[in-house]
Amino acid sequence: MFKIEISPFFKNILSTTVASFCVTASLILTTRILATGLGPDEFGVYSLARRFIANMSPLILLSMGVSLRRYVAMSFTENDHRTYIMAAVVSVSVLIFLLLSFSWLGGRSITRLVFSDKAYINTFYASVIFMGCYCYWVITSASLFGMQKVRTVNFYQLLIGGALPLVVASIFADSQSSSKILMYIGLGNLICLVVLVPELFKGLKSTMNIKKELVHSFSVLSKYGLPRVPGDFLFAGLFSLGPFLASYFGSVKQAGFFVIAQYIFRVMEAAISAFGQVAIPKIAQLVVQNKTEFLKHQIENLVVMVFHMGLFTTIHLSIWADEIVLSWLGNEYRPSIAIIQVIIISLGPYLAYVLLRSVIDAVEVRAVNTMNLFISLTSAVVSSFVFHCFGFQVIGLAAGSAIGYSVLGILTILFLARRFKIRRSNFLFWPSLVINISLALVSFFVKFFLAGSQSFLYSILGGLLVEGVILGAYLITLYNMNTGWLLEIRKRVVR
Repeated sequence: MFKIEISPFFKNILSTTVASFCVTASLILTTRILATGLGPDEFGVYSLARRFIANMSPLILLSMGVSLRRYVAMSFTENDHRTYIMAAVVSVSVLIFLLLSFSWLGGRSITRLVFSDKAYINTFYASVIFMGCYCYWVITSASLFGMQKVRTVNFYQLLIGGALPLVVASIFADSQSSSKILMYIGLGNLICLVVLVPELFKGLKSTMNIKKELVHSFSVLSKYGLPRVPGDFLFAGLFSLGPFLASYFGSVKQAGFFVIAQYIFRVMEAAISAFGQVAIPKIAQLVVQNKTEFLKHQIENLVVMVFHMGLFTTIHLSIWADEIVLSWLGNEYRPSIAIIQVIIISLGPYLAYVLLRSVIDAVEVRAVNTMNLFISLTSAVVSSFVFHCFGFQVIGLAAGSAIGYSVLGILTILFLARRFKIRRSNFLFWPSLVINISLALVSFFVKFFLAGSQSFLYSILGGLLVEGVILGAYLITLYNMNTGWLLEIRKRVVR
């Protein structure tokens, strides 16, 4: 007899993963509703606005999200962590005020720069309001993760990130107004104040010398976070590069197609992003406790797992990319298929970065990810312009972005491999490659068999069923080869 017993850490990861999947499902449905209701042109404007928000938010947050998760978790008293939260809120509030003032003065010029047309001024203002409200939600969620209140943060994640956009899109998609949709979703982020405001009041009551403690807390947060600010900006820029250039090299409609391709990455990211949110506080505590050997063993298993699962996911999503897009968005978005298939090539390395960046942030005070992002963005920019010069247009931009994502993931793995001396033999490179090629042939055969179906939904459901079986066969094969990360999971779950 064996007994299944899951540790609290794994329970937190599982519950956060479920919440992330629900939010991702909401994103898929919301995208479908907006793509259909707004139409390709207005949906392209909406997509550019979301990329603008992602690109500019790091300048307001100053990496407070990752800083709060780390230092709130390392606080010895509730008063300490509340002081960190207050310092973050004051910092963000001041910068939001400056952003609103600057936007009011130069709104038309910025609108023309971002959207190539001053007619979208209302969309720009709605984007700015969205950005300010979103920053308060980031502060709230980071604080809750740092305090280990995982159930609470997951509830608000489902509410703000899942239900809210879906409801707004369902009501206002037919209005043909991207600005109205952005405004209502943005204001909905302020629901987080239900949690944030009480923490601030408790902090004010319990702090003796508020000015001195706020200055100290801000100093600690900024010393860790400020060197990471360029990294946040570079990451947003890496995802914004293709859509922004597509609107100049091609059209706003093509920019929307490009963003659709990137949504695939977001869907897959949901499967593993929970680890990063939960792991930073835990790993930081292990570093403080000097548990070097234990940490090395766990990170080695993690890196190998990323390689094995990233390779499998990349291959099989590439196979099914066309069916996914057509069943998700319809024939009107068929031109985006080629872009998706090019970008998906880099999915494995990108997922490696998403999963492992939190490990680097936890073990390194230095902004290693920032340097990696700089190199990756430079690679993407240079590659995109080279492809454009050879006449590849938007497909060239997709290839340039794929190169940038790949460089980012490879640099991340190389850093951890050097830092923790990970053995190459653990990757089982050639055996896993042969296994994946064999399973890919099975997947191709199944897709060919289902291609005759008149229903895209039938094709997708059939594909999901078969892919689930193929994934199970893949994991069983790796387990029988005594793959370390699978043995570790069994050890931690089965007693």
